[in-house]
Amino acid sequence: MDHIAGYLALPNVEIAYICDVDQRALEKGIAAVVKKQERKPRGVQDLRRVLDDPAVDAVSIATPDHWHALMTMMACAAGKDVYVEKPMTLFVREGRWMG
Repeated sequence: MDHIAGYLALPNVEIAYICDVDQRALEKGIAAVVKKQERKPRGVQDLRRVLDDPAVDAVSIATPDHWHALMTMMACAAGKDVYVEKPMTLFVREGRWMG
């Protein structure tokens, strides 16, 4: 929810998707966005659907630590800018793969 609040406070930013495997968290995120933003974000449970959308410029990753590196690599491979919470990786080799 911190990522959502932070992005909603920025000018010229639209949250197009909320992605979470937990349906309750997904609904909570969407509800928070519609209070502050005109357009309702799409809710998906699979990050790949977000990455497939050419209109998405960037993704913000706030998952359990062990998903950070993989999701970052997937997003970069899809041509997206990425903000990822720390720790960015769990292992040095993951950081090298991300570079």
